[in-house]
Amino acid sequence: MDTGFLILSISCLSGFIYLIIGYLLTFKQKADVLNGIDFSKIADLSAFCKYAGNSFLLSGVVQILVGLLAYLAYLNLLLFVAIYVFFSALPIVNVVRTMRKFQKSTS
Repeated sequence: MDTGFLILSISCLSGFIYLIIGYLLTFKQKADVLNGIDFSKIADLSAFCKYAGNSFLLSGVVQILVGLLAYLAYLNLLLFVAIYVFFSALPIVNVVRTMRKFQKSTS
């Protein structure tokens, strides 16, 4: 199996998973796809879902695009790995930031 095709298939698979999660969050407001979050502490759940979902959508598109560019040999392997890891971790960081942003005040 060609290395470029393997990179493309892994990138597309993970990118489509991120796109599905982003779609469910942004457009369907299905906050229950995110585990470990106490939604009773979120002030505006629809804004939370939209903000977090957009992060997943962006990461999914970039992962598919970067995989395609690596397959077509426009990116070397090191640059692919750096971009892929960054955009894989970006939704996690944004969900934590979003939880803090939309947290209900205790007073």
